Amino acid sequence: MITRHTARLLLLGVLLVTTSTQPVFLVGASFFQIGPELGIGPVGLGLLTAAFFLTSSVSSPLAGRWVQRVGWRRAMRVNCVASAAVMASTAVAARSAWSLAGFLMAAAAVYGMANPAANMALAAHTDPVRAATVFGIKHAGIPGSTLLAGLAVPVVVIGFGWRASFAVSAVLAALVWLLIPRSEREVHAGFGSQPRRGVPLDRSRLIGLAVASGLGATAATALGTYLVSAAIDTGMSETGAGLLQSVGSAISILARIVVGIGVDRRQAGGVRGLFLLFGGGAVTFAALTGANGWVFVILVVVAYATGWGWPGLMTFTVVDANRGTAAASSSVVQAGVFVGAGATPIVLGAAVERWGFDAVWVIVAAALLAGAGVARFIGRDAAADRV
Repeated sequence: MITRHTARLLLLGVLLVTTSTQPVFLVGASFFQIGPELGIGPVGLGLLTAAFFLTSSVSSPLAGRWVQRVGWRRAMRVNCVASAAVMASTAVAARSAWSLAGFLMAAAAVYGMANPAANMALAAHTDPVRAATVFGIKHAGIPGSTLLAGLAVPVVVIGFGWRASFAVSAVLAALVWLLIPRSEREVHAGFGSQPRRGVPLDRSRLIGLAVASGLGATAATALGTYLVSAAIDTGMSETGAGLLQSVGSAISILARIVVGIGVDRRQAGGVRGLFLLFGGGAVTFAALTGANGWVFVILVVVAYATGWGWPGLMTFTVVDANRGTAAASSSVVQAGVFVGAGATPIVLGAAVERWGFDAVWVIVAAALLAGAGVARFIGRDAAADRV
């Protein structure tokens, strides 16, 4: 059973990541307004997304070591204040593509500390029997962010403009401060005393998971940045496209929780599950090519569940293996996510301009297939070690 204290930290971790990633996903969801106003095309959107995630890839390992040193509560406080300030500044002062890029890069530097802080807090206060479930719930943060960004389209953006959505998000980031505990509690869960469930992660396997995460991040980029535009391109209304992103994000959250519960019931490691999710996502994204209508909607929902259902399981795998350095170790794999999410928007934006959105789905399918191969190799390598 998840204790009240762990539940509070879970909610805090989810909201911390959600508010920290709002800037980049708000840009993607409201691009139909931002693009014409600031003179930005699909490639420009890809470059803006790349700027956010590549900056995060640089800041994440540095932030992870800083969080490990100063503690998760102080890091969370800094994150809340800085996130609110950056989003409020974006709402007021983003008047060109260059200024918007600068604000996104500042937001990315702030985001680099969010995941290590949340992971460190949960690693210290989580019952190991429920660890995969807890980290599955914790990774509701980014799909929660895309869910809010999708809802912002019909609720705020269409009626009040995209700047208003950034102002509202700044207020939400400031309110998250209220959930941060005033003092550290004693560790009750004893996570570190339990044996590992799955693959022991030395440096090379940790880097391997970072590579797999980078490949899998192409799905997050495609869904978070281009889905609304792609849905509109198939004939959906702007409101319908925004709602589809919200529904898909909710399904991704549900998938992460269900996967975590399944792994906890079996008391298993996470590498095999990563292989299955990556493989299922590859098949689904390949099927999206040429789809429209209800087939498109259903496949998008499945794509969210598979191609973007793995981050919680990935973090559990890392924290389970390297519990004493949860913040620093998870930040290495998170850097892989950011490299993938930062490098692919440029490629995907160019593909959209030249071949259309079907090319995006093909590229993502190939990347997920490669990620499944990496996960399979790590699993076999560890099995050979045990033998």
